[in-house]
Amino acid sequence: MSFFYKISLLFALVLFQASFSFAADTLEVFAIRVQFAEEKTDNSLTTGNGTFDSDEKKKDSYKLDPPGRRNSVPYWKKHFDFANAYYKAASGGNIVIKSRIFPESSSAYKLKKQIIDYNRTSKRDGEKTAEFDSSRVCDYMQFVYDAVMAAHESSDSPFSIPLSKNPNTKRAFMIIHAGASRLMDGGTMGSNNADTPADFIDAFVSGEYWPFLSDTLANVALKADSSSKKSVVDGLALKGASIDTLRSIMVMSETASQDGLNWGVNGILVNQIGRQLGMPDTYDVVKGISRLGYFDLMDFAGYNAGNGFLPALPAAWERTYMGWSSVQEVRPSAGKKISVDVAAAGSGACSKSKSKNVCTEVLKVPLSASEYLLVENRQRSWNKDGEVSVVLGEPDESSDTTIRTVPVDSLDLVFQDSTCVKGECKVNKKKARGVILDVSSFDAGIPASGIAVWKVNEWFLRRNLEDGVANYWAGDEFRDHQFGLSLIEADGVLSIGKTFKNALGEDTYDYGSGADLLPHLRVADKSSKQKFDTVKTINPTGYANTMTTQGGYTGIKISVSVPEDFRKEKTANGLMGDSVLNFASTLITVTVSIDDGSIEDSKFPREVGLNGIVRGAVFVDNPEKSGEKIVVFGADNGSLQAFSALGDTLFDADTVVVKKQLTNKGTEKEIPLYRIGSNYGPLLGMASDGKYVYSLHEKHLVRTQFESESYVSETALDVDSVVAGPMVVGNELWYATRHQIRNVKIGDGKFSRGFDVKVTADGNITDMAFCGTDEDGNSKIAYVTDEGEVGFGSKVNSATYESEPAKVHGTEKFYRVSCTDMDRDGVEEAIVLGSRGTVSARKRNGKSVVWTKNYERGAAGSSGLSDETSGMALGDINGDGYPEIVFLGDNLVYALDRFGLPVSGFPVKISKGSPVYGFFSDPLLVDVTGDDVPEILVPNNDGLIYAYTGKAKRVSGQFPLAAGSFEYVDSLSELQPMSIYVTDAVGSSKSAGPELYAFHRSNVSAFRLQKAAEDAAGNAAAWTLPAGGNERTGYLDASKLKDVKASKSKDEITEFFMFPNPVRGGVAKARFEVGAEANSATIELYDITGLCVFKQKMSDVVAGRNQFENLDLKKLGSDVYTARLRVDFKSGKTKQKLYRVGVIR
Repeated sequence: MSFFYKISLLFALVLFQASFSFAADTLEVFAIRVQFAEEKTDNSLTTGNGTFDSDEKKKDSYKLDPPGRRNSVPYWKKHFDFANAYYKAASGGNIVIKSRIFPESSSAYKLKKQIIDYNRTSKRDGEKTAEFDSSRVCDYMQFVYDAVMAAHESSDSPFSIPLSKNPNTKRAFMIIHAGASRLMDGGTMGSNNADTPADFIDAFVSGEYWPFLSDTLANVALKADSSSKKSVVDGLALKGASIDTLRSIMVMSETASQDGLNWGVNGILVNQIGRQLGMPDTYDVVKGISRLGYFDLMDFAGYNAGNGFLPALPAAWERTYMGWSSVQEVRPSAGKKISVDVAAAGSGACSKSKSKNVCTEVLKVPLSASEYLLVENRQRSWNKDGEVSVVLGEPDESSDTTIRTVPVDSLDLVFQDSTCVKGECKVNKKKARGVILDVSSFDAGIPASGIAVWKVNEWFLRRNLEDGVANYWAGDEFRDHQFGLSLIEADGVLSIGKTFKNALGEDTYDYGSGADLLPHLRVADKSSKQKFDTVKTINPTGYANTMTTQGGYTGIKISVSVPEDFRKEKTANGLMGDSVLNFASTLITVTVSIDDGSIEDSKFPREVGLNGIVRGAVFVDNPEKSGEKIVVFGADNGSLQAFSALGDTLFDADTVVVKKQLTNKGTEKEIPLYRIGSNYGPLLGMASDGKYVYSLHEKHLVRTQFESESYVSETALDVDSVVAGPMVVGNELWYATRHQIRNVKIGDGKFSRGFDVKVTADGNITDMAFCGTDEDGNSKIAYVTDEGEVGFGSKVNSATYESEPAKVHGTEKFYRVSCTDMDRDGVEEAIVLGSRGTVSARKRNGKSVVWTKNYERGAAGSSGLSDETSGMALGDINGDGYPEIVFLGDNLVYALDRFGLPVSGFPVKISKGSPVYGFFSDPLLVDVTGDDVPEILVPNNDGLIYAYTGKAKRVSGQFPLAAGSFEYVDSLSELQPMSIYVTDAVGSSKSAGPELYAFHRSNVSAFRLQKAAEDAAGNAAAWTLPAGGNERTGYLDASKLKDVKASKSKDEITEFFMFPNPVRGGVAKARFEVGAEANSATIELYDITGLCVFKQKMSDVVAGRNQFENLDLKKLGSDVYTARLRVDFKSGKTKQKLYRVGVIR
């Protein structure tokens, strides 16, 4: 966690960290009343004089939680009675709260210092801000220490009472101190009139805040600090105590009422207990602003709902995390909607349901491997008539109670100081008195009733829950783009968590309204002609959407039916100024559907237990289901698993892996592994001919065959020092060792060694590809080494043959190679792609490379990544009949033409925000728009698949597609690539178009490319599987592409420009296109006086596109120059073209 994050919290004195030590059936809270040395002369910086009830003059103003009895045991026992009733409802009866108030028979423990001594408000002379803020935390921790010691040194120390012998009973401690909470400073006059900055913030003290306590004090517990190599305080080890070490303690003020505003402490109390039980804070703990509004107890807005007297229930995620609410998970598929009745949280309404639908309190809808929606029904009243009953008691020893039952729309009459109608406010003479002990619906204080849809980002939660945090501003890296929990605001007005200004210039916030829930109807002012429809859906796109946090498309749609027995609730949208109608009911039917991008009856996405490898999946024919495939995939440890194309299991699992679930109790889940055959050790690669699976391991080449869906046979050959492969070409299989290309005969059921081609290159082979055949039908195998040497091997007349390797001009240690006929002259070129941006081409019958270019990739980029090892894709993406080379760079998609130059519009920047890099896996080319021209699919380690047209335009709609999971990593070595595959794997009755399979981390997803043509996977211009196919040949047969338009040779310059323009840094390039071959081309730059200040010549100019590389203009001053290109054509003609370019030094 960042230093910025920690210090921001300290400065705010928001000591938020939660304890995760237990989740108990019974929680005993020992509350310690503490008051300060009395201020003989009242300090204007604090509320009151440091003793309990010192605001007694406000007795008539504060009718609820009134002063006068706050220093008594019965007063606080009644507040804990409310907490017990609250958690009984919130937990479904799983939690009991018991309390003891100390001292039990006298007034509060008294400290020797005044409150201002623990919370000074101004810096000392010469004190820096950071020092001041840190000092305030130290002073606060000194207060905690003094309060604990005052209680422990008394005759009835709460810390010495023996612990319960019941293992389901746990004990926690709380300090209740004299004074008011700073949260409501300013009262009715607003925060601009806050005048008591020395009041304390209510806090939960644990974990990393103990080190702010001096290690010289008595009774402190010390631990070694790995960062400072010193001992730091880790709690209090109290002598004679029944507990070993005090590591957490809750702290709250005697009152929240201030400056004429009557505010309750019920919310603060249950929120503090929530932290102790293990629930994290859900507001933005860095910015100090609400993220979930009134709809969640662990957001400060939620525990202050109902003016702090009627706090909201914990939201769906906290209740499931704690194990209090049951969850119904649904996975809709194409054409199959799922409807579920969702019961009001805490109401137990499922037991009364007569519907045939499944009934649940929380509905879970997966979005990706690490994100999902939680859908819940929040109702202000659990009564069919819309009433709420509030149980009130006296603030003293009396056991008398009264019950106020009011319509929920009139609930404010119970706790608000005044009521307002059309802007005219009057004193509320019907306001309740005393202490609220219970309420018939614990969501009575939320703004409105309806369906709340939450987005849960599990990777963010896993990363931050140990610090008690669910949401926070994560600095410049993530800003407000990543949160653990967020509410999908149904009206599409994304205002919760944003800061606005009111008429007085004060910061103001939207804490939620009925417009954020489903269903609702906005009602415009009578003077407005605007009409609104009832909002009943959250769609896959739009402002309120079901995309992942990263913006990945999921196709999920959430729809809500207006209940037949609904009760209208009329509330207000404070931000928009409109009235809002909500349709309340304790049972609301929610329908979850998905668009045509899903596959009917698919069991994907699946958690498969083990991380896959790049190019680590193949598709073989299902021997029992014609037209359907079996997907076989491998993990880096060598395990192979298999599922049907729909994700069904084919046989019983033979073992499991255990993964910890994201729950408070850390429960574990067993993930079954459906392994085939034996494990032959670490896996290098896989290939298939459609019948057999060939897997290359460090020591074995294994052939696996599905005799039936559930029975496989396997054969293994011993191998050694393998570095590349396997690759299937007809009846032959190829793989490579460091200095040999090896052949295996596989035709007619054979599986035996063939011949070896020993290469003479100096380096070690890193990749190989099929590069066509010679006149006798012998396969030509291209290879490339880590020294950048590219050559060809084959067998000619029963003898092995190798062409002399040619060196590319690169510095990489890893290269990929693929083959195709780039210029359609009937002779293939080997295309070499380096991990640091070098791209070269060598003709199969040539002795040297044809061209070499360099692009931003790996170390040649700016990401800090040393080597980008992803492969290339070859195909025709613009319909001109020539293959293009597509590969990935630093946050860039490149598409090069046959001259090695970028196609118009490329490279395309992938992310305009945080750059993406470290792909390590292959892009694919396949039609996804239905125009029969392949688009570029880019698998990214952020869990998204992007799509781009051959015109360098991003494809929207189904893309970017959520196919994996985003996780922030601390180092580049932790990046996890996503591998994607497009094939016709499912029968046409289940899926009309080709299927897209994505493997990311330990999850597999599958989708239907809904707009693609049915034969898109078989398009000759496409590259739908890594390395060109199941066979992994790395070969594109360009002869199957559309015919190239014949062009007449013409002595002309059709294009000329320099870039970048203006030139910064002194290095530029110049690109030009000519209609015929030329002997040479010369570029000259002239200054404003007509003087030639730069000149460079290029020979062997090809017909087509050419480029001057790395023009050194460092000696030129800042100015605008005229560039002249002169081309001497082989016909003897000379043409020239001018261009204006700026240079900035």
